[in-house]
Amino acid sequence: MSTLVATDLDRTLVHSARAAGPEVPGDVLCLERRRGVSTAMLTRRTAATLVELARRATWVPATTRSVAEFRHLGLVPGIGLGVGPTPRYAVCASGGVLLVDGAPDPVWEARVRELLADGVPVAEAADLFARHLARLAPGTTGPVRDADGVLLVARVADPAADWLDDLAADCGARGWRVATHGAKVHLLPARLDKSVAVAEVRERVAAARLLAAGDSPLDADLLLAADDGVQPADGALHAAGWHAAHVAVTRGVGLAAGEEIAAWLLARASEA
Repeated sequence: MSTLVATDLDRTLVHSARAAGPEVPGDVLCLERRRGVSTAMLTRRTAATLVELARRATWVPATTRSVAEFRHLGLVPGIGLGVGPTPRYAVCASGGVLLVDGAPDPVWEARVRELLADGVPVAEAADLFARHLARLAPGTTGPVRDADGVLLVARVADPAADWLDDLAADCGARGWRVATHGAKVHLLPARLDKSVAVAEVRERVAAARLLAAGDSPLDADLLLAADDGVQPADGALHAAGWHAAHVAVTRGVGLAAGEEIAAWLLARASEA
């Protein structure tokens, strides 16, 4: 039975130095560094497990990162991490971009344009976002960032519930939705998420089973769409009390949870 494995990356399989957890289990590979600080790393055991996972199943990284941010990790052809095969498919910008062999897939681009047509253009959504951000205290927000023309992101120090409710109502009336993750507030087209793009890949590879892993509200739809899934114990979803009968929770946190998730996925992919 063919298996597709779709995984979030940040705080699921890879972690920043700040999110690494109280114990670092063994040697670590640094995938990304900013201003001298590691912002994405995983253990060598996690990397080795992912190599084996990619041999036994179709592994699809499914990230909120933009294409450029994803490429920084060196998981696409032409860059190479030196730890095994690079995934043929990757989902970026929370489903807004599907990479095939490292390049945006034109068929998926056309599909996304159809989904975007149900709401206001991204520029109008960005203006709406900026107007809501302007209501907050100076110095508590960052600028609106456009990730590949399909995902809008801004940092907000401590968004109040009523502010988020007002933003969600205005976005909902315009075909967009709001998702929060830590200090980041995201605006996405209402009909677009990681699970939609992963479903496209599942159809292309004719996978009979879907396994998934993720930690944030942006991963909830993907986890729900999976036949089986796993989330880290220190993830935002778990902290919010989110659970599903078919979604396991790790015992460890940080890099240790990343190792546990990779091993959990490999064990289940090997059952086929």
